[in-house]
Amino acid sequence: MFDALWRNADLAVDGDPRTEQALRFNLFHVFQSSSRDGHSSTAAKGLTGEGYEGHYFWDAEAFMLPAMVTLAPELARGMLTYRHRTLERARHHARELNHARGALYAWRTISGDECSAYFPSGSAQYHINAAVAWAIRQYVDVSGDLGFLRDHGAEILFETARIWLDIGHFNARRNGAFCIHGVTGPDEYTALVDNNHYTNRMAQRHLRDAAQVAHWLAEYDPRFFAELSHRIDLESFEVMQWLRAADAMYLPEDAELGIFPQDDTFLDKPRMPTRAHGDAKRPLLLELHPLSIYRHQVCKQADTLLSLMLAGDGVSREAKRRNFDYYEGVTVHDSTLSASTFSVIAAEVGETDKAWRYFQETLRVDLDDLHGNAAHGVHMAAMAGSWLALCWGYGGVRINHGQLSLAPRLPDAWHGYRFGLQWRGSHLRVEVSQTGVHYSLTRGDEVSFHHEGELLQLRKGESLSLPHRFAEARQPLRAVIFDLDGVIADTAVVHRAAWEKLAQEIDAPFDEVLAERMKGVDRRGSLEILLERAPRAYSEAEKDELGERKNRYYREQIGSFGPENLLPGARHAVEATRNAGLRVALASASRNAPLLLERLGIADLFDYIVDASTIERSKPDPEIFLAAAAGLGVAPAACLGVEDAAAGIASIRAAGMVAVGVGQREALGEADVVLPGLTAFRIVEFVEDKNRATAERAEASHINT
Repeated sequence: MFDALWRNADLAVDGDPRTEQALRFNLFHVFQSSSRDGHSSTAAKGLTGEGYEGHYFWDAEAFMLPAMVTLAPELARGMLTYRHRTLERARHHARELNHARGALYAWRTISGDECSAYFPSGSAQYHINAAVAWAIRQYVDVSGDLGFLRDHGAEILFETARIWLDIGHFNARRNGAFCIHGVTGPDEYTALVDNNHYTNRMAQRHLRDAAQVAHWLAEYDPRFFAELSHRIDLESFEVMQWLRAADAMYLPEDAELGIFPQDDTFLDKPRMPTRAHGDAKRPLLLELHPLSIYRHQVCKQADTLLSLMLAGDGVSREAKRRNFDYYEGVTVHDSTLSASTFSVIAAEVGETDKAWRYFQETLRVDLDDLHGNAAHGVHMAAMAGSWLALCWGYGGVRINHGQLSLAPRLPDAWHGYRFGLQWRGSHLRVEVSQTGVHYSLTRGDEVSFHHEGELLQLRKGESLSLPHRFAEARQPLRAVIFDLDGVIADTAVVHRAAWEKLAQEIDAPFDEVLAERMKGVDRRGSLEILLERAPRAYSEAEKDELGERKNRYYREQIGSFGPENLLPGARHAVEATRNAGLRVALASASRNAPLLLERLGIADLFDYIVDASTIERSKPDPEIFLAAAAGLGVAPAACLGVEDAAAGIASIRAAGMVAVGVGQREALGEADVVLPGLTAFRIVEFVEDKNRATAERAEASHINT
């Protein structure tokens, strides 16, 4: 039994045996926990613990089934057969929720009855119907099993599609768009909303599939279609309405941010304040009442991004990048479902470092107990998600309109990797190396697929090698993010004086090497550097007091600051950037940044400010620059960062931005450009040709004045 799994997975990772072992561990658990008789599905905790009491959720179809469908398609068939066996219970559940016809699958169940006690984040998740419908299409496309589609899949598709017409309507106030009201999407931190993007996009796919299958079945087996239509009272008018609703589905894009709003009111809400460091691993729901969470712009897990992973074939890569950048800034990943989706989309849009980080999170969530709850059972969807992150993320696997597509890329950490796919009775081996991709048909007569958009075909025993096409096109510049200390104003000397005074008071050594290491690092991080050679250890409470004492010394000195303390060229650089039509942000490790900008008289020149009080990780971690980009609503790849410290340059580069260093090349060797100061900063040198005329006018206006 397991021999077939490993033969189909055909897995190997060159240069990272630890990751290969973890992937095999995860596949083993998903495989052994999946139904084989059509009478059950795959529980959220599999066979490993009592968490969720053995219940099945929508993630069985959205995560576990797609991981198994190309490795063990018979398991995917069994999971869907279970859904057909419980279709009558889904009809009963629909009546419980006042739907006169159609079927609504329970969000949490074993027998088919709803077991969720909290309906806003349970029964209101109507997207369960779309997940089942999506999984049917996925299974049939991969396996070619038209018999299942006729005997089981069609009835499920038709009955579940009916619900969308019951909870949605053609809204005259939105130019006749089809709107769906009062539902909860995958993000359970936002409940009972109108036009949840994930629900609407997946419902659109569901409705089109249902209509397509109705037309196909009428031709493929007209007698069976007539019998089924009579039995469930299906009329041709309904099928027409499904297509009409799908074509008119309300899927708006925010004009200012260029993203898909998660729902009608999501972008109007304030962002959730940053939590204290000690609470970072505790889910919000254990800290706050649900109503407090619902009133903020915060996501438990991927929602809109998940819709782009499952049904985003018509969405441009640039739009996916904008949505990735924005929703990364408001997602806390309290759900283990989240990381795999972020990994897949990050790989697709070229965020290679982030793809790797999220891949490792979904890969090792149970092996390393990253959420601290593996004792209740492992996380089946996260385990399955690690395989999707490999195949869909790095392998670029997509199945759209019955066609298999791949766009493989190689993580920096690996020399190469290999995986296999079952496709309609054949087996395709995919080998990715530093030089290119090698495809082999190891079993079967032939297989057709797209590689980077090009249609290819392999026949029995054939193989094909292709070079990589990994180059990422840089986005046009849309924003500039400035550091404060040493770039806008020379506060480094003030910080140094405050640290030196504190060092003298506690008899800690202080020298040039120490001062250089502190540049760009937040207060607590700088204190830890100072205390490395202190004569004694300090408690956390004592460290808090030392940090406040240093800050008091610093604030006393900047109290006399004014516009005259701006570094040469600073105001010019910021104003020219704004006048060139670009957005401007500040990313400072100083918690006193807002106060200092007020003293310097330039606070109104910045569209967004991020300081150490709003982030958890200091430079060289990219969080501060990513937060600034998210606050501006601009993709990191469309941003330029300006820094004077090596840690800051590393932070900018890790965020995927162009890095401009201010200072000496020896200290800022990783910067893309190094300038002696902001007097040499010319925004016109960084913009695209189409923005050059505007930037030149902005520079000229300053020169003339």
